[in-house]
Parts: sequence; structure tokens; C-alpha cells
Amino acid sequence: MNRAPAPAHGPAVAPVADPDRTSDRQRPLRVALVITASVLVVEVAGGVLSRSLALLADAGHMLTDVAALGLSLFAFWLSGRPSPSGRTFGWRRFEIFAAALNGIALWIIAAVIGYQAFLRLRAPQPVKGGLMLAVAVFGLAANIASGAVLYRSRARSLNVRGAFLHVAADALGSLGVLAAALLIALTGSPVWDPIVSAAVCVLILWSSAELIRDSFRVFMESAPAGIDVAAVAASLAAVPGVVEVHDLHVWAITPEFISLSAHLKVRTGAEAHAILRRSQEEISSRFGILHSTFQIEAEGDASCATNSCDVKPSAPDSTSS
Repeated sequence: MNRAPAPAHGPAVAPVADPDRTSDRQRPLRVALVITASVLVVEVAGGVLSRSLALLADAGHMLTDVAALGLSLFAFWLSGRPSPSGRTFGWRRFEIFAAALNGIALWIIAAVIGYQAFLRLRAPQPVKGGLMLAVAVFGLAANIASGAVLYRSRARSLNVRGAFLHVAADALGSLGVLAAALLIALTGSPVWDPIVSAAVCVLILWSSAELIRDSFRVFMESAPAGIDVAAVAASLAAVPGVVEVHDLHVWAITPEFISLSAHLKVRTGAEAHAILRRSQEEISSRFGILHSTFQIEAEGDASCATNSCDVKPSAPDSTSS
């Protein structure tokens, strides 16, 4: 069997992220941060003056948004920094860490709001519906503007999606405050304020659950959503010359950086270069996986009887793309 030559390169240190792509993703985050910080100031002032828990709850959520957007921007900046030789993927995964923190922060703020809503349901307090309504309208308009800025970039980054979910939950919160203000004006009962606050809590928990789950999947190095591992294995097994596929692993460094490694047992005398090239083309075209590493094993090689194959340094059987 012909063996693939070893790639001629130095230590495997991940390249620095593309500055232009990183800048493109930072721009909407910066705009959203300015808008959100402005709304935060207005909602805190409006909540205190109107005595509205729903408005203060939305302001508290807005505070986590400011922190989340700032953390997201920091994550992008850090991911573009040169990485030390021992950190071969650089700082890429800090983006996932930031997304997980965003989701956890949402759950904490929901718990605080829910507790305060429970207290106010037991002892409703009067609120100034007119001021509450005006601030809610301003907050909703600003959240819609921030969401529109982040919407197009949300699918390309879990970090940006976390920021978008924060803003979307804020928009729902502002809509809830608006509804509460209208109901208070119509009925004269302040009980709608804590009721809406509790509803906002449920929306916050629902919107952040998927973010936390997806972050957990990346940390656990599970196969990314949308990647059928069985289909990947079948596709590789169908490559001419391959007789068995094992030790197949598919995982994500970030949602857009998907990696794959696998051992391919091939027929004696098969052309290793052709098999490696066809395997890489197969998974890149069918599954969009661009970073792959394959270990070639001879069908009758006794050293490959177990799940690992001994490879002599002078003639490695692996390649990566």
C-alpha cells in the first residue's frame, strides 16, 4: 500500500482569526451595545419614577444585555489574538464560554425578577401607568432596532446569537411592560405589573434554554446539530478502497469550526493519496466539514487489530485538511 507523505509544516498552531470577518461581526455588536446602554439608563429612571416592577425587571434584563454584549465583543477581540504554542486552537472557544455565561446570567436575572413578582402579587403597589407606557414604547423601539442589527449575523456565531437572544427577550419584555401599562390604565389595578413580570421571567428562561444547551454540546464535544454521524460514517465507508471506518469523531471548536477525525481501514495495495483526497472531498462537499484528519490502516496489518494503529515516525499514515 502506498503511504501518504507527512505534511511539511511546523507546530500545529491555529491561525489567527480573519480580522475582516471578526470586524464585520463586531460592528453590529457595538451598535447594539450603544442602543442597549441608552435604553438601560432610560428604563432605570422610568422604573424608579413610575414604581413599576415590570419596568425595573426589564431594566435588570437590559443590564445583563449590556454585560453580555460587552463580553461578546471581548470574546471576539480575544479570539483574534495570537495564541501561544500550547493552545493549538487559540482562543476560539472563549466565544462559547461567553455564550454560556450569557445564558446563565439570563437564568439568574429571571429568578430575581420572579421572586420580586411573587412578593408584589401578595402586596400590589401603585404604579404610574402613563410614564410606564411611554418608557415601554421607547424600550420596544430600541430593542427592535438592536435586534435588526444583530439578526443577520446570529446564524454565523453562537456568541452573536446569545447577544441576539438577549435583545429578543428584552423586546418581549418591553412588549409585556407595554401590555401591563395598558391593562393598568384600563382596569386601574396594579396587579398586572407583577403578572407581566412573571410572564417575562418565563420568556427569559425559554429563550436562554437553547443557548445553554448548545453551549453545553460544544463543551462536551458532541457532534454538532445537523451533522448525522452515521451518515458521515456511511459516506466515508463508500469511498472506493475503504473497507472499514472506526474511531470516528465529529466535534465543534465553535459552531462554524467543525472538526473530524477517523481511522480508515483500506484494501491492501490501495492508493492512499487517492483515498485521502476523495474522503476529504466527500465530507467537505456533503457535510461542510473543512477540518479533517484521517488515519490510514492496511486491511491485513496486525498492528491495526485494535482501535489504534502503530505508525512509524518515518512513514506516517495520516493527513489533515
